[in-house]
Amino acid sequence: MLLNLFLLAALAVLGAIAYFEPGKKEPAETPLTRVDIDKVDTLTLQQGDKTIVLAKKDGHWWVSAPFSAPANDFRVRQLLEIAKAASDASYPLKPEELAKFELDKPIASLTVGDAVLVFGGADPINMRRYVRIGDALHLVRDDFSRHLTAQATDYVDKKLLPEDARIQEIVLPEWKARLGQDGKWVFEPPQEGGEAHIGDLLTNWQSARAIDVKYLDKAAEGQKLHIGLANGESVDFVIVQREPELLLARQDYGLQYEVVGEPARRLLSLNPKPAENKAEEAPPQASPAPESPMEDGGAEEIEAD
Repeated sequence: MLLNLFLLAALAVLGAIAYFEPGKKEPAETPLTRVDIDKVDTLTLQQGDKTIVLAKKDGHWWVSAPFSAPANDFRVRQLLEIAKAASDASYPLKPEELAKFELDKPIASLTVGDAVLVFGGADPINMRRYVRIGDALHLVRDDFSRHLTAQATDYVDKKLLPEDARIQEIVLPEWKARLGQDGKWVFEPPQEGGEAHIGDLLTNWQSARAIDVKYLDKAAEGQKLHIGLANGESVDFVIVQREPELLLARQDYGLQYEVVGEPARRLLSLNPKPAENKAEEAPPQASPAPESPMEDGGAEEIEAD
């Protein structure tokens, strides 16, 4: 019995060693490309006949085609990271095999530095994406397709003003204000409580973000809104619509920004009133008819029982 127990324990130890393989190193993942994405300053995303070009200017990314506007650095980084995705397997690719992997009509191609990644169909079993790089076919876990098929406007920074904007002048349809050399704001026409509330208004503008950005398909019509910055630059909007959503057009970008809810109200007023409660009050309920003494007594008898 002791011998059997000893042999059983030895088998358990050997089985654990065989399963866990102590000292064995996991094989290093092979990235799709060796491109140093931190040094890339231009990205080109081709979607059929549509081309999106992203370029870095002064440390920040811009959409430079099909229009020119500041880009969302985080979204661009997600595109860059695709070039470093792990290749689960790679094989030589022959020209006659392109259609087999849907690479003859790819969903998109991405140019990162000197590497061109062409994205075809997906493996129906493991749902890995076929990616062509040169004459090689790679299989990659697909968690990035939504970035490849996004519209150009999806890569636009949704902030209404630059990150480090310092407002020196603001011109709304009803009034305007400018920061004087003495550090005080001058309003035209004078605004009651203007000096007390101008700080909140500027903070609202500096942090304002749109929930959506769309192409401006025609010349915008509406009241003008001008913001002058301390660095000499200016931002001009056209107020296309105030309610129910605030729509602001930037004609220099050819884009329209949509702002909703309380943030929208706070951009056009020094001291916005609280939003009105539009819920209709419930009609008063009719008082119940008085019960007869008999009914009252019956009720008391039942409760007593």
